[in-house]
Amino acid sequence: MPTWVMWLAVALVVVAVVSRHLRRSRAETLLDEHARRRTGGAPTPVSVWREANRLFRAGEREGLLLLAAIGRELPRRRQDVVDTWLAALRGGVSRGLDSPWRTAVQRELVSHLRPGDDFWPGMDVPAAGAILVDVDLSGCRVGRVDFTGAVFVGDARFSAMTVTGEASFDGARFLRHAVFTDALFARSVSSLSAVFTGNLAFSGVQVAGEARLRAAKVSGRADLRRAEFGGPADFAEVFFGGRALFGEVVFHHDAVFSRAWFRGRTDVGSALIGEAAEFDGVRFGRRVMR
Repeated sequence: MPTWVMWLAVALVVVAVVSRHLRRSRAETLLDEHARRRTGGAPTPVSVWREANRLFRAGEREGLLLLAAIGRELPRRRQDVVDTWLAALRGGVSRGLDSPWRTAVQRELVSHLRPGDDFWPGMDVPAAGAILVDVDLSGCRVGRVDFTGAVFVGDARFSAMTVTGEASFDGARFLRHAVFTDALFARSVSSLSAVFTGNLAFSGVQVAGEARLRAAKVSGRADLRRAEFGGPADFAEVFFGGRALFGEVVFHHDAVFSRAWFRGRTDVGSALIGEAAEFDGVRFGRRVMR
């Protein structure tokens, strides 16, 4: 190996170590100074946590930053921090759905769920009943996700997202487009009775376990081309209002479409079903492309 290459590698390692040390020092300084100012004495983990939560609930950005600093310094509290942020997204409607505060909370949350310098691995996303505005979780890597009854205002993006635990979107409402292109669900995914007002982009998605979309409603185009379902797929009673594209979809297990309604044009060219297929009571509003 040339000498200059060796020295370059050493320099890069030194820069990475120094950068990490500086980030940690800034976080420690923020926590220490804030705790001393608020408590008048030496900081304690309990006092800092309580003060951070109080400021955050009051809608102050300082509370958001303090919680992030706690998560950086104390990995065991990271899930608590994520839960606190998500709890805030369940309410706060009086501040306005597109307020800078809500956007700031979402941005801070996503920065720790997407692999990078500030990534917090293994985080669950318990967001049942949350209201999210133009949320973009593309490329994030998380554990279990629960968006049961959540409302997505604007586009919701989950492209290339990796979910290692169970995923639930039951009863969720997507008020515009929902983009799941190339997402990976390592276990099951459920969207029972979910409402997709715009288009549903599900192309290239991989689901290792069961996929449950029973009674979901897709008003726009449903694009499932090249999706792959490792377990049973339940599309019974689903309403497809626009074009339904199933080209090159692979169902390794049963595929159930009983009483589904395909109102627009339907393309099932090259779709493969490994086991049983149920189409009893299916309605087609227009021609089916094979």
